[in-house]
Amino acid sequence: MIATKGAAETLSRDAVIERALALADAEGLDAVTIRRLGQEFGVTPMALYWHVKNKEELLDAMGDRIFAAVELDYASTALWDEQLRAVVRALVQAMRAHPTCVELAYRRIFGSAEGQRLAEHTLGLLRRAGFTVRQTADIASHALQTAVMLVSAEPGAEPGFNEDERNENLAVKRAGLMALPADVFPYIREAADELLHCDDMADYYEFGIDMFVAGARATLADTA
Repeated sequence: MIATKGAAETLSRDAVIERALALADAEGLDAVTIRRLGQEFGVTPMALYWHVKNKEELLDAMGDRIFAAVELDYASTALWDEQLRAVVRALVQAMRAHPTCVELAYRRIFGSAEGQRLAEHTLGLLRRAGFTVRQTADIASHALQTAVMLVSAEPGAEPGFNEDERNENLAVKRAGLMALPADVFPYIREAADELLHCDDMADYYEFGIDMFVAGARATLADTA
């Protein structure tokens, strides 16, 4: 059980959402249930229904909280590609705070006020850059997917597991890769450590974002 703050007097919608995010961070999204949260607060599950109607509403609220954490200069006058880069960076930063919950971003991009604002900004900057409506929709969608993929696939990350479990999982994965026949899978074995670990996480994220933005630039060049 994660650390608790007290009993029912601390109970509020914000507290429930924050505790749900903390629980997901510690044990994975599947651990988030109304019953478990009731135990965390020391109240019956029914007490939580005053603040969230059901688990679906709770998950939506958790996704909304991720978008609420996005920090972006919506008034930026930078070139379109730098603004697009900033969008993905901001998404990555917000999602890295709760990596087990990144899948909730898909369901709330158009369901939350902050998600809608971010989507409108991104679609607008792409249309003004000269992309077609179809290209704009696809690139905006890929911007979200790129952020989710980068956070979900962060080398060495094992969201929802403690440090000992993380190290054990990575050791098992590495052993599996190194057990592959060297004459058939030489490059997998060569890259085993790099696939499971990264010394410079900032570089990992910038490289991924660079690839995405370069693809968008190439698409616009082909359209012109």
